[in-house]
Amino acid sequence: MMYRLPDTLSEDIQRFGVLSVDYREKKIGSVEFKSFRVPMGVYEQRENEVYMSRIRTTGGVIYPKQFLRIIDIALRHHSDLLHITTRQEIQIQNLKLEEIQPIFYELQEIGLTTKGGGGNTIRNILVSYNSGITNDEVFDTTPYAIELTTRLIAESDSYLLPRKMKIAFSSSDKQVDYAAINDLGFVAKIQDGQKGFGVYVGGGAGSKPAVGWLVFNFIPESELFIVSEAVKKMFSEHGNRKNRNRARIRYIFYNLGEIETIRLIREYYETLKKTIPLFLLKEEHKEKLAIEYSKSDPSNDIVLLDENYEIWKKRYVIEQRQIGYMSVLLPFALGNLLLKNKKFIENLKKLLNFVSQFGQDTIRFTTTQNVQLRNIPGSALPELYLLIKNILPEVQEPLLVNNIISCTGADTCRLGICLSKGLTVAISDKIKNTRAEWDKLATVRIHISGCPNSCGQQLWADIGFSGKALRNNRLYPGYQVYLASNRSDNPRLAELVGSIAARDIPEYVVRLLISYLEVRLKYKNLTSYLENEGKETAIRLLNDYQKIPSFEDDKSYYFDWGASIPFNIINRKKTECSSGLFDMINVDLNHINDAKKNIETEKDEQKINKYLYDIIYFSSHMLLITRGVEPKTTEDVFNLFLQYFLDKKLVENKYYGLLEQARDNKQSNFVIHKGNIYSLSDAVVELYRNMDDSLHFKNVELVVSEMEKIKEVSYKNRFKDLRGVICPMNFVQVKIQLASMQSGEKLEIWLDDSHLSVIISIQNEGHQILEQDRIENYWKVIIKKK
Repeated sequence: MMYRLPDTLSEDIQRFGVLSVDYREKKIGSVEFKSFRVPMGVYEQRENEVYMSRIRTTGGVIYPKQFLRIIDIALRHHSDLLHITTRQEIQIQNLKLEEIQPIFYELQEIGLTTKGGGGNTIRNILVSYNSGITNDEVFDTTPYAIELTTRLIAESDSYLLPRKMKIAFSSSDKQVDYAAINDLGFVAKIQDGQKGFGVYVGGGAGSKPAVGWLVFNFIPESELFIVSEAVKKMFSEHGNRKNRNRARIRYIFYNLGEIETIRLIREYYETLKKTIPLFLLKEEHKEKLAIEYSKSDPSNDIVLLDENYEIWKKRYVIEQRQIGYMSVLLPFALGNLLLKNKKFIENLKKLLNFVSQFGQDTIRFTTTQNVQLRNIPGSALPELYLLIKNILPEVQEPLLVNNIISCTGADTCRLGICLSKGLTVAISDKIKNTRAEWDKLATVRIHISGCPNSCGQQLWADIGFSGKALRNNRLYPGYQVYLASNRSDNPRLAELVGSIAARDIPEYVVRLLISYLEVRLKYKNLTSYLENEGKETAIRLLNDYQKIPSFEDDKSYYFDWGASIPFNIINRKKTECSSGLFDMINVDLNHINDAKKNIETEKDEQKINKYLYDIIYFSSHMLLITRGVEPKTTEDVFNLFLQYFLDKKLVENKYYGLLEQARDNKQSNFVIHKGNIYSLSDAVVELYRNMDDSLHFKNVELVVSEMEKIKEVSYKNRFKDLRGVICPMNFVQVKIQLASMQSGEKLEIWLDDSHLSVIISIQNEGHQILEQDRIENYWKVIIKKK
């Protein structure tokens, strides 16, 4: 029961190898390479030129033999860390670029791929990790998710979306769970004896979060692919491709309204029903349970007398609906498998080999970054326990501790503000060192994100935290606090109730949980408590932590958990803005050079004509970014080039007719203008060579984009709202604004959370950052020109 690899995978891997070599040899820039490597599931980590590769494992399904091979692959290619994600995937981290293409081929051999693991693609599909083994589910949705994965990753348009598209399945209509906060969610239902799904669309926990809209109360299982395609096509054609921060499906609902968006989805659905064949599982899904188990060593029965064995069973073992079989949770701290520990790896391999005798359908990665074993005969538990306790000391701790979710945070993520993993350890330690009935809270969810993005799913928690920089004369690490999401049949995101210093969070969490334990019998769960008297208690406790000591009185508040230097968000950011600007220019320059090389050897006049058009187009596009303008169409490219370069006398007017001809008819005869076209491209390249650090063109009169240089302008006019403007365009617009100002003048800018790297780029150019404050969901930054 595994997805089938796309037919183009070998070609994709080969191309990745070519591009990675070109990138290492500086034949292409980082932007061009990134545009291919990220959709292939390869991300650069916080340290430059260190990468991780994210493996697609639909619903967390992985075979024991595949898991063993992944460990061997990682070790062979010098990785020291495997990481289980909240999307039920596994990452190979800390890789050199030259190791990645061989890894792709080795994964392909065992039926796995990283394709679609990042970028504007269909991401790994989630499935309730207990699907298929519990009594309270409607039916097992795993085979549907796997077959849908096979269909979607085989289609080229699944990798060309306006933004990422996340899909989730829930096997119970009483526990909607992740289906409600993904772009597309399917909830198992049976209506009139027919299997099918309720369909949520537009959920998401990032910026402007929302629970999905229920678009279909019920669709038959045979229409699963039709609905998925309808939503994908609607997203592709109506999603915002200009602003990636407003590009997820929920923004279509915000912009068009609920009624119109649902009408659009249903219109696509009705159209596709006429052409797309019905969805059928490739093979009938039958439960194949493990072989009858005979103990390899009867002396293992002594385990039955171990008190810790019974505690472990109560915490981490669940009886399946299949009589005689068990599921077992293996807790991995922060989802990490540390490959440097040779003894750990040796014992983990023994465990996986032991599990493999019970069949392929025995392992799931969970959304809590742990591993679930399933279809384990009850008689095998004593031997299994001995294997587990040798490698996972976490099994001696309450489940509450091991279900805390954390993103990677500022340890490795370029967007991270706070060290969320360090906070996770601090909360865990505080719980473990405090006497209370923690086993009563096994289902409580504590989620932590190191920044306002929602990789740690703080909005889908009982108690959630998202990192932010707070200020008390100087910056200190802090978090926003979210309480009481509802993941059941009436889904609701957690509510923001305030902020707190990172240093105080462990104590706050323990006090809040103990307040619930004292009245636990009055409430169904922690969410119910926090919806009632618990909310007032939570806010009152939060107010106890609003007074922060000065740096002189208590330095610990100004150090993040696990940090050795004082907190400073600027020092953490690795800038990519200025390099990204020149990378984007060089992409066009390379296209111009390639077209000229092709013309030298090409004899087909039609192809030569196309290459000449390409030279005109890329010459026109190449320097538009330096004016702070972003064309939306091909026609815009030519019009903006005419406006900002010819009308401003940066390029001679003699090219006007040629450019208008290319704009109006790309099929025109350009061969007769070859000399003029080459002259145009040379003029643009010469401009680029003469461009200084302020984006001025030396020896050429410069008129700054959208404003003339003014010697004296009041401070109130020195303002730029850059929310929604992506890197490096935000960097360019700041440079243009600063170019019109006098030394010592101040500029106020507003930035989205994810684009703070522009600040260090400006600092690197010698300007001074006077203020940096978070206001609601954006940052206000005041710059003093050098």
